[in-house]
Amino acid sequence: MDNLFPASLPLVVFMAFLISKRGAIVSSIAGILTALFITYFYSADYQIDLDMVIVRDLPVVLILTLSSALVIFPGQIMNSLLKQAGIIKEIGKSIEAIKISKLKLASIIVLGMAPALESLTGFGVSLFFTVPVLMQLFSLRKALILSLLSMNIMPWGTLALATLIGSQITELSFAELSCRTSLTSFLVFPTIGFFIYFICKKDGSLQLGQVLYPIIAGLLLSSFLVFYNVYAASELAGVYSGISVAIAGFVVEFVFNRKAFSNPAYSKKATLRLFSPYIILILLIAISRIEVIHYYLHNFFIVKNGDIRFSIFTSPGFFILITIICLYIFSRTFRKGNTFFFEGIKKAFYPVTGILLFVIFARIQRSSGILKALASNGSDLSLTENIFISPLIGMISGYTTGSNVGGNVLFMSLQSEMGTYFNEKLSFAAIQNSSAGHAVFMSIPIILLTFSIAQVATKEAVIHRNWLIRRTLLYAPFLYFALTAAFYIVMRLW
Repeated sequence: MDNLFPASLPLVVFMAFLISKRGAIVSSIAGILTALFITYFYSADYQIDLDMVIVRDLPVVLILTLSSALVIFPGQIMNSLLKQAGIIKEIGKSIEAIKISKLKLASIIVLGMAPALESLTGFGVSLFFTVPVLMQLFSLRKALILSLLSMNIMPWGTLALATLIGSQITELSFAELSCRTSLTSFLVFPTIGFFIYFICKKDGSLQLGQVLYPIIAGLLLSSFLVFYNVYAASELAGVYSGISVAIAGFVVEFVFNRKAFSNPAYSKKATLRLFSPYIILILLIAISRIEVIHYYLHNFFIVKNGDIRFSIFTSPGFFILITIICLYIFSRTFRKGNTFFFEGIKKAFYPVTGILLFVIFARIQRSSGILKALASNGSDLSLTENIFISPLIGMISGYTTGSNVGGNVLFMSLQSEMGTYFNEKLSFAAIQNSSAGHAVFMSIPIILLTFSIAQVATKEAVIHRNWLIRRTLLYAPFLYFALTAAFYIVMRLW
């Protein structure tokens, strides 16, 4: 335990800067400088080999940043294009026209449609859909908290970018990390279903049928995530799962309540046009995963260093670019100017810079032996104690960075190192991925984004924001329990 203080100091400084709202870039720089300070004054324990940094660490930093940037830049450009064309607002209108109970519609949106949209686009874009739609159905506070809960698909958000980055950091395969994450996250979505019931209920009565509907929707989402990760593992697992839950919900309503669909806001052709950007992107990625095509694209152009490999032409960002080009060239709806391009670049610059600095910070800690020292201190604890600690570490990383990717970049190496001591590297990596992702909805940046979309009056904003912060933190212990219980079961069964 003698080396715990110097080893933990860079992370403590980093977290302190984040909590004091200095931002990801300033906080990362502070963490990097502290880590370098530790390697200078504690050189007997922690050293950086400059040759190894150039040969091993610098290429890894560039590959990890490139793999993120190639999704984030095209993703933000596409989001700006869809916003310019008014697509997300029109989809919201089409949903509002469906006349079913508010509880059922909230369950389908929060556990079906929003996760599918967030998985496909990321960066909180689903909030531009959920906030306006839910504000038409509920009071302001209920609409905001439901919108935030819909963000819990984060491990598969932005075409599973956080899971992809996590697999590269740990040198595990994407398929096995995504599959194990679906197990460690399994109890989270039914728990969210339980939250939905208490948010939507009209009085103090506890009706079994009403309680079961959102919980079953949550169980369906968890089950579909496991199913698609086992039998069709790809970056689209979150998209497929969300769509499957939404289809299941609407089919059941159509069978038992056809009148709810008797007055649609748009014709079938217009509805197809609204969803065409997402359909094109899903089809492109799905086609690219056909074995023969995937083998050719995957090996066509590869950037690699050691065991870390990045294939540009199988990156989701490559297919987002193709989708943008197709929409802009072949549809007049999307040719309303080119400001979307520069707006997307501007929005992408900050998160990409933040990720670059996160990666540098993490690699310095790993190369100098700081992370290994922290992990060895964790190994002094029993496996049972670590089962309780690891989800908490992950949730703190997701909450403080406001990003599943940022949380993984910072703590994935530490968690996997701790798992290695117990021969459970995959499970510890998975719980980091899950717990970081499921804490992001509580983070201040996401709450502020939700408020900006809702356009809350300035006088009321502080009151509502403080209430929302308190309410999300109230949910945190329940999510921690769900994550820890699932982690314990996974460790015992696998």
